[in-house]
Amino acid sequence: MYQWAVYIHILIAMFWIGGMLFTVAVLVPATRRRLAAQKGLLFTELGTRFSRISWALFPLLLLTGFLALWGQGYRMPHLTDAAFWSSGYGLLIGKKSVLFAVVLIVSGIHDFWLGPKAAVLMDEDPDHPRTRRLRSASKWAGRVNLLLGLVIVYIAVTLVR
Repeated sequence: MYQWAVYIHILIAMFWIGGMLFTVAVLVPATRRRLAAQKGLLFTELGTRFSRISWALFPLLLLTGFLALWGQGYRMPHLTDAAFWSSGYGLLIGKKSVLFAVVLIVSGIHDFWLGPKAAVLMDEDPDHPRTRRLRSASKWAGRVNLLLGLVIVYIAVTLVR
Protein backbone atom coordinates (compact mmCIF):
# COMPACT_ATOMS: atom_id res chain seq x y z
CA MET A 1 0.00 0.00 0.00
CA TYR A 2 2.80 2.42 0.90
CA GLN A 3 4.51 2.06 -2.49
CA TRP A 4 1.26 2.49 -4.42
CA ALA A 5 0.30 5.54 -2.36
CA VAL A 6 3.71 7.15 -2.94
CA TYR A 7 3.67 6.22 -6.63
CA ILE A 8 0.25 7.81 -7.20
CA HIS A 9 1.20 10.79 -5.02
CA ILE A 10 4.31 11.41 -7.14
CA LEU A 11 2.41 11.00 -10.44
CA ILE A 12 -0.16 13.57 -9.36
CA ALA A 13 2.55 15.98 -8.20
CA MET A 14 4.39 15.49 -11.51
CA PHE A 15 1.22 16.32 -13.46
CA TRP A 16 0.52 19.42 -11.39
CA ILE A 17 4.08 20.82 -11.31
CA GLY A 18 4.68 19.77 -14.93
CA GLY A 19 1.53 21.57 -16.04
CA MET A 20 2.64 24.76 -14.35
CA LEU A 21 6.16 24.48 -15.80
CA PHE A 22 4.68 23.85 -19.28
CA THR A 23 2.53 26.95 -18.91
CA VAL A 24 5.48 29.14 -17.91
CA ALA A 25 8.04 27.72 -20.34
CA VAL A 26 5.91 26.92 -23.40
CA LEU A 27 2.36 28.27 -23.36
CA VAL A 28 2.94 31.84 -22.19
CA PRO A 29 5.86 32.48 -24.59
CA ALA A 30 3.85 30.97 -27.50
CA THR A 31 0.99 33.39 -26.88
CA ARG A 32 3.17 36.47 -27.03
CA ARG A 33 3.44 36.50 -30.82
CA ARG A 34 1.64 34.02 -33.05
CA LEU A 35 -1.29 33.25 -30.76
CA ALA A 36 -1.66 36.73 -29.25
CA ALA A 37 -5.01 37.40 -30.95
CA GLN A 38 -6.56 34.34 -29.30
CA LYS A 39 -4.73 34.65 -25.99
CA GLY A 40 -7.82 35.06 -23.81
CA LEU A 41 -9.69 32.18 -25.43
CA LEU A 42 -6.64 29.94 -25.34
CA PHE A 43 -5.96 30.60 -21.65
CA THR A 44 -9.65 30.15 -20.83
CA GLU A 45 -9.83 26.77 -22.58
CA LEU A 46 -6.51 25.35 -21.45
CA GLY A 47 -6.63 26.93 -18.01
CA THR A 48 -10.14 25.62 -17.36
CA ARG A 49 -9.19 22.08 -18.38
CA PHE A 50 -5.99 22.09 -16.32
CA SER A 51 -7.80 23.62 -13.36
CA ARG A 52 -10.61 21.03 -13.41
CA ILE A 53 -8.15 18.15 -13.49
CA SER A 54 -5.97 19.74 -10.78
CA TRP A 55 -8.95 20.29 -8.47
CA ALA A 56 -10.00 16.68 -8.98
CA LEU A 57 -6.47 15.55 -8.12
CA PHE A 58 -5.93 17.72 -5.03
CA PRO A 59 -8.07 15.48 -2.79
CA LEU A 60 -6.18 12.47 -4.15
CA LEU A 61 -2.92 14.15 -3.11
CA LEU A 62 -4.29 14.43 0.42
CA LEU A 63 -5.53 10.84 0.42
CA THR A 64 -2.30 9.38 -0.94
CA GLY A 65 -0.30 11.51 1.50
CA PHE A 66 -2.26 10.05 4.42
CA LEU A 67 -1.97 6.55 2.99
CA ALA A 68 1.80 6.99 2.68
CA LEU A 69 1.98 8.02 6.34
CA TRP A 70 -0.23 5.05 7.23
CA GLY A 71 2.04 2.76 5.22
CA GLN A 72 4.99 3.98 7.25
CA GLY A 73 3.22 3.02 10.46
CA TYR A 74 1.84 6.40 11.49
CA ARG A 75 -1.70 6.17 12.86
CA MET A 76 -4.15 8.72 14.21
CA PRO A 77 -2.64 8.64 17.74
CA HIS A 78 0.70 9.67 16.22
CA LEU A 79 -0.89 12.47 14.22
CA THR A 80 -2.68 13.87 17.27
CA ASP A 81 0.43 13.73 19.47
CA ALA A 82 2.42 16.95 19.89
CA ALA A 83 5.62 14.89 20.09
CA PHE A 84 5.12 13.77 16.46
CA TRP A 85 4.71 17.34 15.23
CA SER A 86 7.77 18.54 17.14
CA SER A 87 9.98 15.77 15.71
CA GLY A 88 12.07 16.48 12.62
CA TYR A 89 9.83 14.32 10.45
CA GLY A 90 6.64 15.79 11.91
CA LEU A 91 7.90 19.34 11.37
CA LEU A 92 8.55 18.61 7.70
CA ILE A 93 5.11 17.00 7.30
CA GLY A 94 3.61 20.06 9.00
CA LYS A 95 5.45 22.48 6.70
CA LYS A 96 4.43 20.48 3.65
CA SER A 97 0.80 20.44 4.83
CA VAL A 98 0.69 24.18 5.56
CA LEU A 99 2.25 24.99 2.18
CA PHE A 100 -0.28 22.72 0.47
CA ALA A 101 -3.11 24.56 2.26
CA VAL A 102 -1.67 27.86 0.99
CA VAL A 103 -1.47 26.35 -2.51
CA LEU A 104 -5.17 25.48 -2.32
CA ILE A 105 -6.03 29.04 -1.31
CA VAL A 106 -3.87 30.64 -4.01
CA SER A 107 -5.17 28.14 -6.59
CA GLY A 108 -8.75 28.96 -5.66
CA ILE A 109 -8.15 32.69 -6.06
CA HIS A 110 -6.27 32.16 -9.34
CA ASP A 111 -8.54 29.52 -10.88
CA PHE A 112 -11.95 30.86 -9.89
CA TRP A 113 -11.47 34.61 -9.84
CA LEU A 114 -8.27 36.15 -11.24
CA GLY A 115 -7.62 33.82 -14.16
CA PRO A 116 -11.15 33.76 -15.61
CA LYS A 117 -11.61 37.52 -15.24
CA ALA A 118 -8.22 38.27 -16.81
CA ALA A 119 -8.89 35.88 -19.71
CA VAL A 120 -12.23 37.49 -20.54
CA LEU A 121 -10.81 40.99 -20.33
CA MET A 122 -7.82 40.06 -22.52
CA ASP A 123 -10.21 39.51 -25.42
CA GLU A 124 -12.64 42.34 -24.61
CA ASP A 125 -10.23 45.17 -23.78
CA PRO A 126 -6.60 44.01 -23.68
CA ASP A 127 -5.10 47.46 -23.10
CA HIS A 128 -7.39 48.59 -20.28
CA PRO A 129 -5.57 49.22 -16.97
CA ARG A 130 -7.94 46.82 -15.14
CA THR A 131 -7.06 44.07 -17.63
CA ARG A 132 -3.37 44.69 -17.03
CA ARG A 133 -3.83 44.60 -13.24
CA LEU A 134 -5.80 41.35 -13.34
CA ARG A 135 -3.35 39.75 -15.76
CA SER A 136 -0.45 40.76 -13.55
CA ALA A 137 -2.18 39.48 -10.41
CA SER A 138 -3.05 36.22 -12.18
CA LYS A 139 0.55 35.77 -13.35
CA TRP A 140 1.87 36.39 -9.85
CA ALA A 141 -0.62 33.95 -8.32
CA GLY A 142 0.56 31.32 -10.81
CA ARG A 143 4.21 32.07 -10.08
CA VAL A 144 3.64 31.89 -6.33
CA ASN A 145 1.89 28.55 -6.75
CA LEU A 146 4.71 27.18 -8.87
CA LEU A 147 7.28 28.32 -6.32
CA LEU A 148 5.24 26.81 -3.45
CA GLY A 149 4.88 23.58 -5.42
CA LEU A 150 8.64 23.39 -5.95
CA VAL A 151 9.25 24.00 -2.23
CA ILE A 152 6.76 21.22 -1.41
CA VAL A 153 8.64 18.86 -3.74
CA TYR A 154 11.91 19.83 -2.05
CA ILE A 155 10.42 19.07 1.37
CA ALA A 156 9.11 15.74 0.04
CA VAL A 157 12.60 14.83 -1.15
CA THR A 158 13.99 15.85 2.24
CA LEU A 159 11.45 13.57 3.94
CA VAL A 160 12.77 10.50 2.16
CA ARG A 161 16.46 11.39 2.25
